Amino acid sequence: MSDVVFINRLQAKEGQRGELIALLREFATSIHNEPGGVHYSLHHPIDDETGPLTVIQVFSSVAAFEEHGAWMGPNVPKLVALLASPPEPPVLLEQISLTGHPRESFSAAPAQRD
Repeated sequence: MSDVVFINRLQAKEGQRGELIALLREFATSIHNEPGGVHYSLHHPIDDETGPLTVIQVFSSVAAFEEHGAWMGPNVPKLVALLASPPEPPVLLEQISLTGHPRESFSAAPAQRD
């Protein structure tokens, strides 16, 4: 099995965006150290500072995601308190290889930018 991807969109309550980002930054410190974690990043819409934040997480296996879930469980109330609506239940995605090119992988070496 290849890496599994979890993408979540989080809409902050009005006036809570900064607090939500701070909490996700706090989570990142722990998540980056999880042994089965491959990638964890936060994104926002271009030119929309009130739109939902998108969290992208990649794990080496479903078991690694489940271990992350055990850590995340007690932290969910802190997260939900800052959201306009509860997060959707997780859907794990498994990659379908298109060409086998390294850029299809989250774990590939970063490409140089101009």
